[in-house]
Amino acid sequence: MAKRQIAKGGRTARSPLDALDDIEPELRHLHGLIAAFRIPGEAGDAIEPVAVSSMARSAGEALEEVERNWRIAIGTFREC
Repeated sequence: MAKRQIAKGGRTARSPLDALDDIEPELRHLHGLIAAFRIPGEAGDAIEPVAVSSMARSAGEALEEVERNWRIAIGTFREC
């Protein structure tokens, strides 16, 4: 898919819609991680601390990406 571009002060910037579109895969990733946490919890199974740490790190990285793209989108909308 081609990225939409907007002209701003003689330069081209990513469209805020592109930044919002980029959030979707990270939200899917977070949804999967939540499901992975929920299943053993509902079954009463123990989760190894190393696995919890790894999943939490992955969730943190996904959330940082969502926040970054959200700020890009909102910042661009505010400049318009």
